[in-house]
Amino acid sequence: MQTKHETSHSIFSLSAPGAGRYPWVDYAKGIAIIFVVYRHVIYGLLYRGIEITPALMDANEMLYGFRMPLFFFLSGLFFASSVLKKGADNFLISRVNTLLYPYLVWAVIQLTLQLLFSEYTNFKKGIGNYLDILIHPRSMLQLWYLLALFNVSALYLFADQVLKLRAWMQLIIGVVLLSLKPFAGDFSTLSDVMQYYIYFACGHQAARYFFQDNVQRFLSSFPRLLILFPVFLAVQYYCMQHQDMNIYLFSALAVVGGIVVIMASMLLDKHGKLGFLRTIGHYSLYIYLLHVGIVFLLRNLFIKIGIAANVTLTTFLLVVAGIYLSIVIYRLMLRMGMHYLFKGPFRETPRKEGEKKVTFNNMLAL
Repeated sequence: MQTKHETSHSIFSLSAPGAGRYPWVDYAKGIAIIFVVYRHVIYGLLYRGIEITPALMDANEMLYGFRMPLFFFLSGLFFASSVLKKGADNFLISRVNTLLYPYLVWAVIQLTLQLLFSEYTNFKKGIGNYLDILIHPRSMLQLWYLLALFNVSALYLFADQVLKLRAWMQLIIGVVLLSLKPFAGDFSTLSDVMQYYIYFACGHQAARYFFQDNVQRFLSSFPRLLILFPVFLAVQYYCMQHQDMNIYLFSALAVVGGIVVIMASMLLDKHGKLGFLRTIGHYSLYIYLLHVGIVFLLRNLFIKIGIAANVTLTTFLLVVAGIYLSIVIYRLMLRMGMHYLFKGPFRETPRKEGEKKVTFNNMLAL
């Protein structure tokens, strides 16, 4: 039985959770989710009429292009091992439980709150917007990502298991879907799949090389990261200055940002530094779900008491509070037995004895 001190520490601590096989993945997710929250904070202030300094806006634009592709790439990276470990049916069930279910629950909650407190929100909603939950998830603010990742994962699983397409064929599908994105219009349920399928496919294709020891050593090199960093800055500056560039060029350049974040994450993991980033990455899904509401309340409070006059301080405080309080509130809600808000109830089918176990050679075969 936990003491009060232990309970308090487990709720409010930012110590890293138990390490998985690849802790650098949580580091990468932690870095990416900070960029996500930062963007939402900046635009939330902007929509409330707060003047954002050019430096803060430029930083936002430079960090924009690669953060979401990175999440899809990381998911694709573990696609083969997840399917081999769970089986195709259980893989889909787990995606329903961890992506589709919480998306639907929190989209309804978020939209309902927007309707109830419409006088305080940046975007006015009506009853008809409930249809947007399935048709236009982009209107659900940050939540669109969950539905997009579920749809990409489900479609990719269908192509892999039913159509028996190899990883390189999936890359071709990703390229084709990317070219079709302009035809999706405002139907973001489709356009998000078309835009991000390619990154999931890249992750699946890269998995056969990525987890080899020599590749891991190559990527976790500080001198190589130092050499690549100026290229990263140049690429992000170019993207910021050419936001109407060809979608294929944009997608290719986004890879550079993702590689830099992955290399930095591997270095941090290698030397055991900034462990709080790993904690943030571990809770990244729940930060996605909770941070917008937290930032909304604090932003209104800061504006009311005058703190928002200092936009740099306000931005920093909102980003830190949005992330930290999301983790704390998630832990508190679990202790209150509210698991049903974050994970679906559908049970996975137990694997039979003798079923294929996941090995590196199995991953290479997919």
